[in-house]
Amino acid sequence: MADRMYVTCYYDIYQKPERFKDYLALFSELGHSGVRMVLFVEPSMTTAFEGFPASVHVEPLELASCELYQMGMAYPRELPGNRSVEKDTKEFFSLMNTKMEFIKKAKERYPDEAQYMWIDFGIMKIMKNRERVLQKLHEIQKARFQKVMIPGCWSFGRAFTVNAIHWRFCGGFVVMPSQHVERFFEHSKCVLRDFCTMEMYKLTWETNVWSVIESCAERDNIGWYFADHNDTMILNLEIA
Repeated sequence: MADRMYVTCYYDIYQKPERFKDYLALFSELGHSGVRMVLFVEPSMTTAFEGFPASVHVEPLELASCELYQMGMAYPRELPGNRSVEKDTKEFFSLMNTKMEFIKKAKERYPDEAQYMWIDFGIMKIMKNRERVLQKLHEIQKARFQKVMIPGCWSFGRAFTVNAIHWRFCGGFVVMPSQHVERFFEHSKCVLRDFCTMEMYKLTWETNVWSVIESCAERDNIGWYFADHNDTMILNLEIA
């Protein structure tokens, strides 16, 4: 029977293995919640997640093998000006833009799911009513959506620039029905290629890429709902 599966990943892009325990603590509550999810990690990291229940499907995947990550890492020019120099590195931008590819790879490995829901590995860090959020994640996993549901902070039509993050979408949570997966991956690849190769653009945040996808191609297939970077990213999603 077709089901629903969350998708996330953990990659140490900052090369700070001493921080792994901190990241693992952020994921622990979500990982032990019982929601079904696929967790992509470097092959060398699979044993680090053996303490989680069978609902967490740990999948080895070399980040450097991902097409969108390769595209970002090959970007040769300067990064956006309005960024955190320490956090918003080329590795960070490249990983964030690989989210749609992780969803696609989840579908390739678990093709019978009705929908795939991207959720950031450390999302519980920004949640206040954690028990309610985890309950809602279980409810979302049982629901069925026709559109790609994405929370965001800004209404449609705000001025866009690759030099600053565009908060039309929050970025940390996406509900992707199976029928949209390949198309949204192809859109992400096309927009990211343009941003990385055309002089007037730059490698930028994934939310900026998604905003272009929405405005140019997929507005009718996206169910945007208002949220901020807190519980509302999950709790504000209406279930029919």
